[in-house]
Amino acid sequence: MVQAYRIRPLLQAYISAPMGVAFYLGDMRTLVTTGVFIWYIEGAEKKILIDAGMDAPGPNGLVHGFPAKGGGEKGTLEALSSIGLKPKDIDTLIITHLHFDHTATLSLFDNARIYVQKKEWDFAHNPVPSSKATYDPKPIDTLDGMDLALIDGEYELLPGIRLIPLPGHTKGLQGVAVETTKGTYLIGSDHFYTYFNIKPPRQPIEFTDLAGNKITLQPSPLPFLPIGLHVDLSDWFESSYKALSITKRDMIIPGHDPGIVGKSFP
Repeated sequence: MVQAYRIRPLLQAYISAPMGVAFYLGDMRTLVTTGVFIWYIEGAEKKILIDAGMDAPGPNGLVHGFPAKGGGEKGTLEALSSIGLKPKDIDTLIITHLHFDHTATLSLFDNARIYVQKKEWDFAHNPVPSSKATYDPKPIDTLDGMDLALIDGEYELLPGIRLIPLPGHTKGLQGVAVETTKGTYLIGSDHFYTYFNIKPPRQPIEFTDLAGNKITLQPSPLPFLPIGLHVDLSDWFESSYKALSITKRDMIIPGHDPGIVGKSFP
């Protein structure tokens, strides 16, 4: 019998970005504030965390050019403390991809075996010019001295927990498929920033961001609404359909949707 798990998104920081970052060809003048999350999987024989968050902003209030609040080691410690854990408790750390908002506090997890796709590792060391600013070399260099496992393709971490390559946003992004009492959830990470990327609206729709702003999103006829930051749109659409081969649309969890704050799955 496969163990049934529970997914806990933990808010590590707040970040603001133009709509066009989350939605391809979207409005670059309107900022949307959302969360940076780390993810804990309950019910496993190991203590499994996904991703390591982003840095705290500097004196200018920015992280890699984006307005931000929280984050850093304090943000990670507080997020883990909310479920009674410390970084030293984590023995398995999955990094979905090596962008700055997923790797900043890697050095805290020196007791963990860390899983990264080899394609992501290679791409992070030699990204296309348009992606270079989204990688921070400091935490990536830190991985060299840690218990790093580079994997190639799909990988069963434990019965009921699988790592699934989803290239498009980056060359080596991986999602995490998790069996629960409600079926298979897929943590899509930044392959889908929001639920609207997974299921595009067919008419104008208004949502509220984490700063309380009312944001209007225009309709799209596409089967999936691409994210604005990607290295290959063909790969992105192919990976989107791959996600649907693993579970239903409403069982895919996006990486930065404001609506997942305070929730668990199931």
